[in-house]
Amino acid sequence: MLLTTYDKDLYEKTLKEDAREEGRAEGLMEGRAEIRAELNEFKLLNKCLLKAKRYSDLERATEDIEYQKKLLKEFGIE
Repeated sequence: MLLTTYDKDLYEKTLKEDAREEGRAEGLMEGRAEIRAELNEFKLLNKCLLKAKRYSDLERATEDIEYQKKLLKEFGIE
């Protein structure tokens, strides 16, 4: 016969740990999705700048985030 004892504190602690791990996993997935979306935006911006032969803008956008955001708006990529 198997006897088990119920430990309420241990049970609640386990539930909290499981929820915390689940939250972390969800947060990582959301973060990765955001990064993928941003990378796709920058990839599209790079294509637009290359097609327009705006090489100096492309070079500057790789170093200047604010300028990059300005170009994203200019090309309607946001």
